[in-house]
Amino acid sequence: MHQQKTRIEWLDIAKGLSIILVVVYHTLLYLNFHEMAPALYTKISNIMAPIRMPLFFSVSGFLAASAMRATWPDFFRKKIWTFVWLFGVWSTARWLYFRYVHTNGLVPSEGSDSYQLIEMWWAPNTGIWFIWALAIFMTVTKLLSSAPRIPVIAVGTILSILTFGGYLPIELFTHRNVLQYFVFFAFGCWYGRLIAETLTERPLPFAAGGFAAFILLLALRSRLQPIEPGLWAFASSIAGLSWLCGMAVLMSRLKALRDVFSYFGRNTLPVYVTHVMIVAGIAGLIATLVEPSPSIGYLAAPLICVTAITLSLAIKAAADRAGASWLYSPPIRRERAVAAA
Repeated sequence: MHQQKTRIEWLDIAKGLSIILVVVYHTLLYLNFHEMAPALYTKISNIMAPIRMPLFFSVSGFLAASAMRATWPDFFRKKIWTFVWLFGVWSTARWLYFRYVHTNGLVPSEGSDSYQLIEMWWAPNTGIWFIWALAIFMTVTKLLSSAPRIPVIAVGTILSILTFGGYLPIELFTHRNVLQYFVFFAFGCWYGRLIAETLTERPLPFAAGGFAAFILLLALRSRLQPIEPGLWAFASSIAGLSWLCGMAVLMSRLKALRDVFSYFGRNTLPVYVTHVMIVAGIAGLIATLVEPSPSIGYLAAPLICVTAITLSLAIKAAADRAGASWLYSPPIRRERAVAAA
């Protein structure tokens, strides 16, 4: 029992690390729009690019493994409907925010056309795309649950490498992301338990080996990426996953780090769906109050990241107290849970 609890805690920590990386990434994007992104921060964020979403989807796949055993009606009712609801609610919330409250400097067209509220269901163009992708990943993985797994992973790996390398002419980034990241979700779902048990017992070799491989690939980037960018990016993702997952296990053994990062990991949803609106608003406000410059960003970036995460969690807590928890879970599902209790 103790081993199971520890394993889950480090998975939460890994998800917590992924959401922090995503918030940092979006913060620097909006600061860069206002010419306030420090080059050092941007370089570090770009270095972590191959790890952010593969880490999130690999852990999500592992946590979704039990759902694959449900009947199709239960699967759609308990899982897919949740994603559909959340995607609809928060895509609409973003559309309203960027239409009436604050213009999205990075995507000025967001909120400009009501047709976007329809088009988003097959061509999402916002940061809420990950919910849409999770619904697709879970459905496809369940459909393929009786298929030979190694060939599926092999095909998924090839598609990921081709997409990472820019060989497939796919214009919309969300469609590219589906092909890039599906293999990480499927692998986490089907093989995550085996990997997690091994990693939990020997985290240091995974962390040290992954870090060394990641640094080596980074050092060879100028030579390898021009030759095969897709393979370089995929290999960097695998090395980065080993590094950060090993680190997550080690962090889970230190109470202070475990409590903070596992809390973030258990509460990634409110941060994912809310933080971009907060980041865009604060970055815009800072740009109106001070003369924009990269030096401002050295302080502004951590301030925005901490504020965005804190406010996202505060909004979730306020919504729960105000009876608006439907923002984060479908009302039907919640009512059935209450009735069952």
